Amino acid sequence: MKYLSFLPFICLTYLVSCAQVSQIPNDILPNVRTLDQNEIRLVNSSSEFAMEMFREIEKSEDGNYFFSPYSIHQALSMAMNGNEGEVLEEFLKVLHFEGLDLGKANDANKGLTEFLKNVDPKVAINIANAIWYRQGLSVQPPFMTTMENYYGANVDALDFNQPNSHQVINNWIERETRGLIKNMLDGIPNEAIMYLVNAIHFKGDWKTPFDASKTTKQNFYPEKSPSTQVDMMSTGGKIKVNYFQSGQLQYLELPYSTGQYNMGIVYHSGGNLSELMPEINFENIQSWHQQSSENEMIVEMPKFKMEYKVENLKQHLMDLGLKKAFEPSPKNFTKLFEDPLMDMYISRVIHQAMIEVDEKGTEAAAATVVEVGVTSMPVIPTFIRLDKPFLFFIQEKHSGTILFMGKMENPNLK
Repeated sequence: MKYLSFLPFICLTYLVSCAQVSQIPNDILPNVRTLDQNEIRLVNSSSEFAMEMFREIEKSEDGNYFFSPYSIHQALSMAMNGNEGEVLEEFLKVLHFEGLDLGKANDANKGLTEFLKNVDPKVAINIANAIWYRQGLSVQPPFMTTMENYYGANVDALDFNQPNSHQVINNWIERETRGLIKNMLDGIPNEAIMYLVNAIHFKGDWKTPFDASKTTKQNFYPEKSPSTQVDMMSTGGKIKVNYFQSGQLQYLELPYSTGQYNMGIVYHSGGNLSELMPEINFENIQSWHQQSSENEMIVEMPKFKMEYKVENLKQHLMDLGLKKAFEPSPKNFTKLFEDPLMDMYISRVIHQAMIEVDEKGTEAAAATVVEVGVTSMPVIPTFIRLDKPFLFFIQEKHSGTILFMGKMENPNLK
């Protein structure tokens, strides 16, 4: 079932390339428009990043997994805007923004996100961003304006010292993912100063639903473990799907609603999916799609529900080349806050996703949290009692001139 990890970026690639849809149900037409050159570059950037993230996760996982490369790409794109110089260049390279400067990348993100949200009236899709920062700090106005205008993100102060402050973020994620992603954060560490969060939710019915009365218990044969019984769905009769085959490679597209979104599937007819892994790249996915043609066939596939969480994508992203942002440095996030802080860095990138596939369709959701921290953050107490000896002085504020200075050892002494 590893092949299902391709869903997020395959849907993205195909909805952009498919401009003609046949047999639209109920005469509802997709809202297709021509993408501008920067949006097309962003599609390629996001898809290349998706393939690299897939390969990184595949190295460390031996079972099922599911993630949203688009969500991770969005969250890191927001974080990118807090940087300049060589740190910014590293973000642009890792996110594959070839041919795009920061301004064009932001503009393309805005346009493509709106396109994805509105292209299919029969698919419910939500893509949302939000940012919280530690109360008492001041965010630079240009960064705040960019986040609001291009990413639709509210940038809000939050008292991170409150015990349940992380629930504000959790509640937002749960709401934006329609209750599917819960309790991503279990707390906020002292060094955290900002959270940049993306949430995405998708719900679409199959263009031709599976026949629930045809779902039966059947064997499923994992590559590295014994066979197991699953609820195997069946279309019952033949349905129209895009299909391509080359040797034991089988490529299939199952459309949702108007056909603008689909589930792409890469399958090895002999069960040796690992043999295909070297062939999985953006160019081949595009090629298989282009070579596929509409065929009528009976389709059977298992019902399933999958949840997956990565507590920190740090090592995966560093292996892809995003290194400077994870290393505390005065060069990091120089465009975030008004007042200089201690060395800032990305302390965590948390990602969580889930998907459920049944006879009617598919519901999927994901969220990505980028946590920015500092090496040392002064803790502002809400209560203080000076019940031990202390030094004191009187100074002039503007110049800093000290006029008086002393030590209080014992208030009872004169």
